[in-house]
Order: sequence, then structure tokens, then C-alpha cells
Amino acid sequence: MFAQLNSTTVGSASDIGNNCFIITPALNNQAGGVWYDNAIDFDNDFTIYFQANFGDQDANGADGMALVFKDNPNAQIGNTGGGMGYQGIGAPLDPISNASLIIEFDTYRNNSPSEGLLADPFYDHIAIQRNGDPFHNNAVANLAGPIQASSTSVDIEDGDTHEVKIQWIASLNMLNVFFDCDFRLSLDNFDIKNVIFSGDDSVFFGFVGSTGGLNNLHQVCFNSITFVDNLNLQDATICENEFVSIDASIPSGVNYMWAPTDGVSNPNIPNPVLMPSVTTTYTVEIRDICGETSFEDVTVNVTPNITPTFDAVSPICSGEALAPLPTTSNNGITGTWAPAIDNTQTTTYTFTPNPGECAFTETLTVTVNPNIIPTFDAVFPICSGDALAPLPTTSNDGFTGTWSPALDNTQTTTYTFTPDAGQGCVINQTLEIIVNPIIAPTFDAVSPICSGEALAPLPTTSNNGITGTWTPALDNTQTTTYTFTPNPGECAFTETLTITVNPNIAPTFDSVSPICSGEALAPLPTTSNNGITGTWTPALDNTQTTTYTFTPGPDECAFTETLTIIVIPNIIPTFDAVTPICFGEALAPLPTTSNNGITGVWSPALDNTQTTTYTFTPDIGQGCVINQTLEIVVITPMLPTFNSFGPICSGDVLEPLPTISNEGITGNWSPAIDNTQTTNYTFTPDPGQCSAPITETITVLEISELSIAVDLVSQPFSGSQTVIANVIGGTGDYIYQLDNGPWVSTNSFSNISGCDIHTIRASEASGCSNIVSETFQVLDYPKFFTPNGDVYNNFWNISCLANQPSSIISIFDRYGKLLKQISPASSGWDGTYNGNLMPSNDYWFQVNYIDNDGLPRVFSSHFSLKR
Repeated sequence: MFAQLNSTTVGSASDIGNNCFIITPALNNQAGGVWYDNAIDFDNDFTIYFQANFGDQDANGADGMALVFKDNPNAQIGNTGGGMGYQGIGAPLDPISNASLIIEFDTYRNNSPSEGLLADPFYDHIAIQRNGDPFHNNAVANLAGPIQASSTSVDIEDGDTHEVKIQWIASLNMLNVFFDCDFRLSLDNFDIKNVIFSGDDSVFFGFVGSTGGLNNLHQVCFNSITFVDNLNLQDATICENEFVSIDASIPSGVNYMWAPTDGVSNPNIPNPVLMPSVTTTYTVEIRDICGETSFEDVTVNVTPNITPTFDAVSPICSGEALAPLPTTSNNGITGTWAPAIDNTQTTTYTFTPNPGECAFTETLTVTVNPNIIPTFDAVFPICSGDALAPLPTTSNDGFTGTWSPALDNTQTTTYTFTPDAGQGCVINQTLEIIVNPIIAPTFDAVSPICSGEALAPLPTTSNNGITGTWTPALDNTQTTTYTFTPNPGECAFTETLTITVNPNIAPTFDSVSPICSGEALAPLPTTSNNGITGTWTPALDNTQTTTYTFTPGPDECAFTETLTIIVIPNIIPTFDAVTPICFGEALAPLPTTSNNGITGVWSPALDNTQTTTYTFTPDIGQGCVINQTLEIVVITPMLPTFNSFGPICSGDVLEPLPTISNEGITGNWSPAIDNTQTTNYTFTPDPGQCSAPITETITVLEISELSIAVDLVSQPFSGSQTVIANVIGGTGDYIYQLDNGPWVSTNSFSNISGCDIHTIRASEASGCSNIVSETFQVLDYPKFFTPNGDVYNNFWNISCLANQPSSIISIFDRYGKLLKQISPASSGWDGTYNGNLMPSNDYWFQVNYIDNDGLPRVFSSHFSLKR
């Protein structure tokens, strides 16, 4: 548990809990305050310990906050900016407060006409002011200070929390201010109560703060206030064997020590668990970050547990109504029972006291006696009207009673036995006597059968459950009526059943005429000429002579019958095959009489342009003769293909063209080959190859005469040098080579090393041209050198300008001091100045030289000296 001040926030201030308050968030143009109605009497000593956070923006942070004492607890905010929310509080024209004393913590220097000429020092400071006046150059208002707030830093806007102690010593009329554990400021021998507050015994305090065009977080958290009673720990009451957690934490607390230690979970932490066995007052000694020691007391009152008492509950019979158990004991303890009430079995119930009741759990047993069920012998079922003996008035287990209703031998009835009173937990019993009506047995009819057909035995139990026997014995040769006689004890009449026996007959069918193999065959009739239905086997076959068997249906009293259908085999006309032909070749008419003498016609008409299957249809009247087909293959001419030819350059040797194609087709070319001009050549295949002529073109390219110019498009000495080759003449489709690199299609080259002589070459991509070239050089300079006395890289110079000995290179240190002037033709700079070794560092240079266009140029950059 935490104790809280009696606070009221105003403006942008907010209570964030645990005696901590944000006065302003880190936003521009904010003003906030928090005020307390805890009265102060300046006749008494008091101390206020708190932590303050002034945000983390130093150069761009403002404005600060102030601790204000005034003559009433009403929440208010004064002028903002340099007034930090207190300016005007307690001033003569203030409608709310008549007097005030302020301790300001100022983090912004307001010392200009636009911000206020407050005579603020340049450092973050503390001052004690009067009646809402922030001017340090006013001797009446400025009671003490300003002084640098921190003894170690001009800046307190560092994002850290700072320890602040305000001490009033009434006997000395002395107000002291401590900051981060150091004494910083005092208002000595000043009667605050009488001089400022006119002898008022009740003075109130609060914090205010503000931001303007600049901002910072402003926040306070209290450690302790000697005149605030409710900041102390609050006493607690617990039951015996219970515990309570007490939190004595303060923001600046470092060490905690609890006494006595009995029942303390850990005496050296701020928030131990306390579990005393008797009422105990604990004292916690708190040492804060500044070494200050304070003491807090808390009393934990321990209430002893008592046992709740209840009246006993009389035993009941199972199922009897059971009243709810009381939720308040005879000695006033409230609580709940578990489990739920059960009137079917003996149960022990547990009473659990409600939270806050210092009492033990208690149990109560409610006895539930099981019910006794009287027993009787069962009465056998009777037939309707049979004699029925009286029911016994004493059960098999000796309980007396009466039966209802009166006995009835005409219908099934349930009779109830009611025990006589005074025999304990004995309950009613029932007994059913079944009276069966006399019924007629029912049977399913037996379908008529054919003479000699198997006849299943008749059922000895009727559809409605009557058992018995049949007479006479079964006969499957003639129609007979049979009689069913119920068995003794069955409440039923006799019954008869007639089974009809039909004589067998032979089915008759018309014969079927012979057919040709494959000719359509109509389905055989499933009903005979004399009305017998059935099925035929096997399935119809129009390809061979077959005998079919007719099987009458299950309900037909008839014999099986057979029928033979004759199938005559077909004759297939035969013809000689026709040799494949080439597309468009002459095709002789097909013969209209087959090799085996069958006459007929062919379709469709002959076609010498595509492969076709022709059908021969025999003339009618030649017996079982069927159609025949003949395919004549027409071969599509093949186009010969050759590997591509050329192009070639004019005058190049042109090899003879191949006389055999890639597919093996032979032939010859025309006209004669010509290596001086582009020509179309035709290949004519030799006869008999079903092949068509084709034409191929061989392109002859003219020899081009080219010229080249190289342009340096980058600035001299740039980090990435780029050149472009421009070619004149030819077709415009060129390839290029830098130095001895690969040939490429782009004419732009980048990242070229400096000072070296480079060559760019170009030619037609077809190869039909001369190869032109041009050399060039790009300017560069060394980015570092290492004058270490070895034989490598001991001098710095621009060797690219060695052919310009009149060029001047000036070398400077990083501050612009001239160290050396050298010529590109010299060995260069050795890294010394006046005989002294210069340190590893960056150095600057300026070079005056003549560019490729003959114009004077100046270039400046820097390089590194490494040792």
C-alpha cells in the first residue's frame, strides 16, 4: 500500500501515482501546477524531501519550475515563460492569494527585452523570491540567490532525477535549500510567518512550472514531508496466520531496515511481507541517496480466529425436503457451505468463513437414511376372465399395508401397496398383473407354387407371437388348407391357411430366319406365344450360329425351352495394294471387280493430292458379302534445308554450294556463285525424291573505310574517368576494344586508370572494314604515399604531368599553410617541412597545368601521408 498527498492538479499537470506528478510534458506553451491542502505552521520545523526532473533538453530547453508557499490551498497558475507559472501569485492584484514565498529552479536565462529583463545568470539556478515576483534585480522580491543549482554543473536539464531537500528551522527563522545532497542556498534570520504571511498558522504549498517557445519535461516525486500525516504508512488489520504486504518505498530510498524482525519476510527490503503472530508495531529505518535517515511506523493488528457454531440437523429419509444450511453461525460468522445440499445420501458439509472473517472452517454432517422398499412375489399373467387370487397385505420382508385399486381380471393393471404408518423409511411399492386378451393368430399368406416346387415349413409362431402346430403335413403336389392350433397357455383361437399348387406348361416361340455374320439381330421375345414370361441365355451373338435357352420367370409354372439362330459367315472382297504416289502424280482407276469375283463401286472419288482411304461397296444380291477398304498414300513433297550461308565481305572466297541437303536430297544450284554482289540461288532436286525447289540468298557486304576520334568526357583528375569513341564511316554497326580487352558493342568506357597510355580500336561488327585506333591519356594523382625510408612510395608527385615541367604543384597542410611547391618533372615531395617529418594526416594540393585543349587549368584536392 502507498500513502498519497491530498493533491489538486491544474493546467497541463497530471498525477502519475506513487506521490509523483508531471508538472508539464515536454511540449511548447504548457503550464501546470499541483497544490496540496496539507497545512503548514511556520512556528514548527519541517522538511520536504523530493526528487525533481527538469528534462533532457539543455540549449533548447525551458523554462523551469518552482515550489510555492501561499496563504490558501486553491489551485492556480501565474504567468508563464520567465515567470515559470508563479509570477503574480501573491502579488497585490492577485484575486486568489494575498502572499507567497517561492523557491524557483530556473533552467532558462530570461535577460532580454523580448523575454524579460529578469537579471538571470547564465547557469541553471536556484533563488528564493517573494509575492510572485521573478525579478532578481528587485531587492524586495529577491530574498536569496540566484545561485548555481548544481555544485558540479551549470546544467540540470540532463534527463536525471535530482535530490532536493527544503529545510525550515523555526527557532532560527532559517530556510535552507539542498540540491543533489549539497547545501546550496539559505534564507537566514527571516521571519517568514509574520513578515510574509502576517502570522497565519496555516500556509499551503504546491509546485508550478511552464514552457514557452522551448520546452522540457518537469516532474516531482516526494520522498517524505514531515508535516503531512497521510504520507506515512497506514496501519493494517489481519487475521491470525494471515499476512500483509507493506511498501515503504520512497523515490530516493537506498537502504531499508525493519524492526522488530519477527514475522518479516526480509527486513532489508522496502516492501516485505509482514506476518506477526500478535499485534505488532514495526519501525522501518530508511536511508536515502544523500545519506539522510528517516523513520516510519506501521502497526499490524492481529485478530485471533474463532470457531463458528451451528445447531445439529435431524436425520431425514432419502428424498425428504432439506432446508438450506444457515450462512451465519450462531456466533455471528458469515460464510458459505460446500458441497451443494444433497437429500439422497448422508453428507458432511464444510463451512468456509467469508474473507475478512477471522474464523476457522467448520463441518456439519446431515444423516440421510436410505428408504426401504417392501418386496412381493410376482403374479403370473392371466388370460382375460381367468380367476385372480387376492394380493397379500404383508410383504415378504414383514411390512403391512393395503393395496389399491380393487383387483380386475379383465385388463392389465398396476396395483400400489401403501405401508402402514410407524414402520420407518418404508416407501410405496407397485405390482403389475398382466391380463392378456384372447386374440386370433395372424400369418402371412403363402404365394401359389408350381407343382413339385419346394415348400418351406409353415411358421410355428404367428405374426402376433402365438405359438402352436399345423395339420395336415405339407403337400407340394396339390392345393391344401392347413389348420393352426395354439399351444396350451396361449390366449388365442385356432386359424387356417390355404396354399395353392399350379400345374407346369411348355412355352412356345416362332423360329428365327438365318442371318449374315454381323447383321442386326432383333431381341428374342421375353413372353412366349402362350403367355409365359422369362429370360434368354446366352446373350445374342450375330457372328456365329448359337442355341439360346429360355428360362421361365420365378412365378411361371413352365418348363425351359431352346431356339437355334443360324449365322452365315461373310465373304470379304480382296484387292491388290496400290503403291504410294507423290503429290499430284497420276492415279489409275480402282478395279470394280475384286480378285475373288465380287462386283461393286468405290467411294469417294480418287484424290492424288492427299492420302485417302477408299471404301468398296459390293453390289446387291451376291450373298453375305461385306464392304472393304483400301488406303492410297500420297507423299507430301519435302523441302530441302541447308545451313545458313554468309554474309561475306566483297571479294572473299565463296565455297561451292552443297549438292546434298540436310535431309539427304540431291540436286543442283543456279546461277553460278558470285562473290562480288548479293545473289539469290535456287536448288532444284533431282527427279524421284518427292521434293520441291528452294531459294537461298548470300549477302555480299562492301568493305568500309572507318576513322575514329576519342573524347574524354570526365573532368581531369576525377575519381571515375570515362571516354567515348566516335567512329565515322561504314554502316554504323561497330564493335570496340579498350587496350587488349574484349571486343564490345558499346563505345563508352569507364573507370580508366590514370597516367597510363590507353588505346581504343574499332571496326565494323561484320568484319568488313579496316580496324582504326587512337591512343589517349587521363589525368590522375596518387591518393596517398608512405615516406618510410624504404624504396617504395617515398615521394608524392603527379607523374601524369611529367611532360609539363612548367606546371606548378603547391602542397598545404589542413590549415592552409604552404609546405612545398614542386614540378611534375621533379622527384616530388618527401613529406618534410623545414627538415622536419610531417605527421600522418590529410594534405591539400593545387596544380596549375595546360589541358588537352591547350588552355590553362587549376585543380585542387587532397591526399594522405601515412607512416
